[in-house]
Amino acid sequence: MPHESSATRFGLRPMAYGRRGVVATANPLASLAGVRMLATGGNAVDAIVAAAAAIGVVEPYMSGLAGCGTAMVTPPGGRPRALVFLGVAPSGATSARFRGTPPDGGYDTPAVPGNLAGWTRLLAEYGSKPLAEVLAPAIELAEGGIPVTPFDRLQMEGAPARLSPEAAANYLHGGRVPEEGAILRQPDLAATFRAIATEGAGLLYGGSLGQRLASLMRERGGLITQDDLRAYPERVRWVEPLAATYHGVTVYAPPPPTSAVQVLETLRIVEGLDLGPHLGPRHIAQLAEAVRLARVDTDRYVGDPDRVPSKVGHVLSDAHVADLRAQIGRGGGGSGGFADGDSGAGYGSTTHLAAVDGSGLAVNITHSLGSVFGSGVVVPGTGVCLNNAMHWFSMKAGHPNEVAPGKMHEWPIAPVQLHRDGAFWATVGTPGSFGILATTTQVVVNLIDFGLNVQDAVGAPRFRWADDVGAELPATAIMMEARFPEETRQAMAGRGYTVEPLGDWSMRVGGCQAIVRDPASGWLAGAGDPRRNGYAIGW
Repeated sequence: MPHESSATRFGLRPMAYGRRGVVATANPLASLAGVRMLATGGNAVDAIVAAAAAIGVVEPYMSGLAGCGTAMVTPPGGRPRALVFLGVAPSGATSARFRGTPPDGGYDTPAVPGNLAGWTRLLAEYGSKPLAEVLAPAIELAEGGIPVTPFDRLQMEGAPARLSPEAAANYLHGGRVPEEGAILRQPDLAATFRAIATEGAGLLYGGSLGQRLASLMRERGGLITQDDLRAYPERVRWVEPLAATYHGVTVYAPPPPTSAVQVLETLRIVEGLDLGPHLGPRHIAQLAEAVRLARVDTDRYVGDPDRVPSKVGHVLSDAHVADLRAQIGRGGGGSGGFADGDSGAGYGSTTHLAAVDGSGLAVNITHSLGSVFGSGVVVPGTGVCLNNAMHWFSMKAGHPNEVAPGKMHEWPIAPVQLHRDGAFWATVGTPGSFGILATTTQVVVNLIDFGLNVQDAVGAPRFRWADDVGAELPATAIMMEARFPEETRQAMAGRGYTVEPLGDWSMRVGGCQAIVRDPASGWLAGAGDPRRNGYAIGW
């Protein structure tokens, strides 16, 4: 536990306060890129797009312009909206093209990327600055280079074996992972961002960058074509978020194909339960079992809404929620009747970022390359790393996420926003593959049920289920950080679960960023997750 003089109970970070705005990302350099927009008269959307571009430079293994994501936006005094810019299976992506689970790397694993289209759509509709100004911090970081942190090196250590020759030249030093403190420069990526600053997103979706990408795919057995890229911007759409009320707070979340409905379902299940003391056996056991039961529903029902009939109404219905609530407390033996899962997803490489300004404009994004360095493929001469979203499809016939041309699959991401008394109150979001849905719920419960400040809500010990690729659902192995009270860990083992111990602070339970607005004063408080390089900065 932190020393008694710590600024926050669970923190290792002080809270970041701002009256004009707060930006919270997985790296202080990216957060600073966003604050730079605020400090020069920009708004929260200018800040989030600048930070999104910058985070792909400083954490190139987590995200980038050829990744995929979803954003939540609340205009000042308005209702939230969700912008979906997730990856789309190329026209040549059929089940016959893959044997078994699609590989997690290589030229046939990228889906048509969405991040660049999403960023520019956000900026065009809600931003106040030109694209060239918003991309300037990312260009400077790519060209001048960034110091490799201990966390960066840890993430990159397993990468050399899965990088294409161009990717290895881009990220490695003499074929080896850069040492801590070494400067990683990405001049090709800087040049690409400069071209985008001039030509816009069309550079990828039909322009010269797209032509180079399609040519690479054609030469090396990939699937993405120029027609796939040209057609993509029409798939970027605003959608109505899902909503559920939890102890008087309205929680908004993006709809399928994200798994965020699981957060709402879990909260609805536990709302009728007495959680007991914070981090105690009752709190963690009941919340964990609710997460476990809701996870089966997302695997069973969530997919591309254009291809899979929506089951959101059923999942969130009073009757279904009551039925699941009644199962809480049966322990490891209470899972009979559920089918094994086939989620088609591995431990992911994702990031979350948020920005709120003094006007009340709030935006948060979760976006991803899929796995570490995505597909491991960099488009030659561009510095652009491609996602591996095809790996996250299912090869199981009839599964909601069975691979098909032009389809989106379920993405376990959940950027949520919380409203109190009809007004924006907070953003919460995290990376962490299917653990995202457990982490997000835990942080929301910390804020609402236990009244923790935002940094402690993020820093408190967390759990997640072992429910990634190939796992049988519902999972019976639970990962728990060592900071949980011993009686709580023993209680989970006593319920028939296998407890897999994690360290005091483990990135396996995510890297959450959150921002809370005080309705009385208008001051903003931001939190960055110490499990990664997370940092919030106020202005």
